[in-house]
Amino acid sequence: MVSLPTPTLSSGAYTLPDAARLLRLPLARLRSWVRGTSLTPEEASAASSRRMPAGKFSTQGEGRDRHFNFFTLIELFSIAQLRSHGVTMGTLRQAREELSVRFETPYPFALQGLLTDKSRLLKEMGNQTLLELCSGGQGAFEALIGPFCHRIDFDASTRLAARYFPMGRNSHIIVDPKHAFGRPVVVGTNITTEALASLIKGGEKFEDIADDFRLDPEAVQEAWRFESRQAA
Repeated sequence: MVSLPTPTLSSGAYTLPDAARLLRLPLARLRSWVRGTSLTPEEASAASSRRMPAGKFSTQGEGRDRHFNFFTLIELFSIAQLRSHGVTMGTLRQAREELSVRFETPYPFALQGLLTDKSRLLKEMGNQTLLELCSGGQGAFEALIGPFCHRIDFDASTRLAARYFPMGRNSHIIVDPKHAFGRPVVVGTNITTEALASLIKGGEKFEDIADDFRLDPEAVQEAWRFESRQAA
């Protein structure tokens, strides 16, 4: 069982457009994963798997006000990664439900230790043991496959995602729900990339901004590159 943190303002709050920008994914794709694709009565009766949501995600609000927390953001990141590795949506749905029940968490794809070999989905269980999902609970004893979540730090107690590095682990930019309500910031600060980019757009020089905020000049450059990429 995973010890879940109590939902607070420090859990972050993201709309689907926010997630699309942070994860660099098409908004329509994310919307289909969270809500499913609109069905005709005939399609609904046939329960087309291709049009079903990827799972029952924890969200709040309706319409444009619908939002979710940092853990759901990471779940969407995990789904994108697994899909890019060739894991089918049917396998993802089944695996997500299995993980949710086994670990008693509404955020199964934010757990540490998700692995894939492009055809199977596995969960690291410790002692070099892999649980092969969607296989009736069989344990697979073999060399560990390299985890794809190299952009995520995990909490040691909950085993859930704690921080996300949208530009890679060596970047100065981080998404941490404990800072600036989960908006992208410079590592170790509450200074958002958006705020820095606004100053640059206003004509401030990179060096002056770095001096004013006591930041590494490269961090200001990265914040600008990040926000420019988001707008592209």
